[in-house]
Amino acid sequence: MLTTSIKGRAFDFSRIVGGRQFRGIIYITLGSQDDIYVILRDSNGPDILKISVGNEPEDEEVIISFKDVEKNNFVNAWPSCATFTNNQLFVTDELNHVVSVFDTNGNLIDSFGKEGTEFNEFSRPSGITSDAKGNLYIADTLNHRIQKLTTDGEFINSWGEYGTNPGQLNSPWGICITNSGTLLVCDHKNHRIQEFDLDGSFISSFGDFGTSQKQLNHPSDISIDSDGDIYISDWANNRVQIFDQTGTHLTELKGSAVELSKWQRQYINASPDVYKARRRVASLDPETYFALPISVTFDQSKSRLLAVDSQRWRIQIFNKISNYTDPQFNI
Repeated sequence: MLTTSIKGRAFDFSRIVGGRQFRGIIYITLGSQDDIYVILRDSNGPDILKISVGNEPEDEEVIISFKDVEKNNFVNAWPSCATFTNNQLFVTDELNHVVSVFDTNGNLIDSFGKEGTEFNEFSRPSGITSDAKGNLYIADTLNHRIQKLTTDGEFINSWGEYGTNPGQLNSPWGICITNSGTLLVCDHKNHRIQEFDLDGSFISSFGDFGTSQKQLNHPSDISIDSDGDIYISDWANNRVQIFDQTGTHLTELKGSAVELSKWQRQYINASPDVYKARRRVASLDPETYFALPISVTFDQSKSRLLAVDSQRWRIQIFNKISNYTDPQFNI
């Protein structure tokens, strides 16, 4: 399905961006203007790419590879998630249990944290976001809590503990700030989304384990648009689920990649053996769909959803159309 419509809005498949440049893609976040930061990690070693993706098909380019700027940026590192604030990129590092800070040119300028269970210590941190004041919120994943810090790494607050009760967490992952100034947390191994105020008080939750509508299987990331619609990487269900701001289920996207990206076509056309192998496949239908979508970001300036299709090394892009009505045909 290329266009999914529900309750006055539609999600219209635009295109895909990706290929071998995106080997090991795990996360994306928006920077300033049209910049998008892509976190990669695979057997060739981790990296962060700063890319641009314009409005038109094939209007995409890699601007900077952070590893090319400084080859030691990611030695013995395992970057996970990132947020852009104060013209800096804050990146969680699961292996070193720190937050690394880069400028927009890929230079490492600071880091804070260490392994541990005390304040300002982490155990495999993942999701990270910032509020209007620039404060950071970090999913301290294996400590089963959220930590709130300044951009200088100074501790402000912490909440959460291991468990299944409201307010308790089991390996929190992706997080985001809502339009009303609350924090949504992907409670990864509890298969739900929890909402807190920015001081850590529990507000609400939705979702439970399963494959039906409204159910989740290891949600990994979350984003929100200016209308309050919520986008969730329903990771192990191979789909992106969409809810309204009350937690009411709207629809799901299973992937619509009916054509190759520019970079994928270039690779296949340059390799006769790969071209022949692809022609011998019984059906290309499976590559249409998501395979473990791990990250979602809503680009409000272009009204589009970017979903990281991790096992296929690509980003699927859907334009959001508001005030949408289905066409009527008199036959």
